[in-house]
Amino acid sequence: MGNEETRTSPFKVFGIIFLIILIISLIFVAFVHIAFKNKNVTPSIGGYSFYLIHDDYMSPKIKKNTLIFATNGVPTKEDVGAVVIADDVSGANGITYGTTAMRLVDLVVENNKLYYELKFDNSMDTTMVKGNKIVGIANYQFEWIGKIIVLANSTIGYVIFIGIPALLMIIFFAMGKHSKKKQMVNRDKMREEYHNSIENTEENSQTAFDDFVNENERFNNDLPRDDAIKHFSDGKGSEILNDPLIEEGVNKDVLVEMKEDLTKPTNSAIEELMKILEEENAKLKELELPKAEKAAKDIREKTSSDDDTDDTTDEN
Repeated sequence: MGNEETRTSPFKVFGIIFLIILIISLIFVAFVHIAFKNKNVTPSIGGYSFYLIHDDYMSPKIKKNTLIFATNGVPTKEDVGAVVIADDVSGANGITYGTTAMRLVDLVVENNKLYYELKFDNSMDTTMVKGNKIVGIANYQFEWIGKIIVLANSTIGYVIFIGIPALLMIIFFAMGKHSKKKQMVNRDKMREEYHNSIENTEENSQTAFDDFVNENERFNNDLPRDDAIKHFSDGKGSEILNDPLIEEGVNKDVLVEMKEDLTKPTNSAIEELMKILEEENAKLKELELPKAEKAAKDIREKTSSDDDTDDTTDEN
């Protein structure tokens, strides 16, 4: 019963797991929403900048919704051909691209100023960008992480990352509460059955004890009383030991022997009764009934008293 009370419900365990998942999802969705809500923002951590591609200008090598990790800094001649991230990019035809990823074509010096010539992979047009507009040089790209970020910023993503874990957490906690309530009902039922069994055992033991006491009283009532023994001794004994028989030549020792033979049935009955009482006493000891021992002791004392009465009668 104690183990059942301390046992943790598996539903509660799953509820806690989904609660942790929900907390992690909330943190992730909040971070993504803050960091990537504006496509012209490039969050930086530990010398790296992160940029999410929002168009197909660099496809097929860099697909839309791909996350780029870029090392902060300006490129050199050795970085020609690499992909860089630049801010406030405008095209030759007057189109403004904002923050975007483009491929470095060349480094050009005009009017003693360094410019970086950039272009998209699927276009032949180039544009010039100053060094202060370069965010960093792209080193890694992760398409699947970018798709997760885009999903997390959508309505479907809110349902997947927040709604489903929250719903599962509520379901498992509710099931755990129901399971705990069911366990408590079963525990109370087992406890009630246990107490009922104890009460039945005590009732049966008390009934057995009462039966034993009644049986002992019945046997005690069947025992020869002092008056009966005295009547036997005074009646039969006097008839056997009367003077006419002695005068007729009957040996007195023979008469005493006859008297002892007549008292043997009484002694045998007492011994048989003692055996029955001892057997009943042993049964009650197995039931651990101290009251039965006391009753048996009283009966033995009563029987001993009757034996002493018989002995006194014999001596008389």
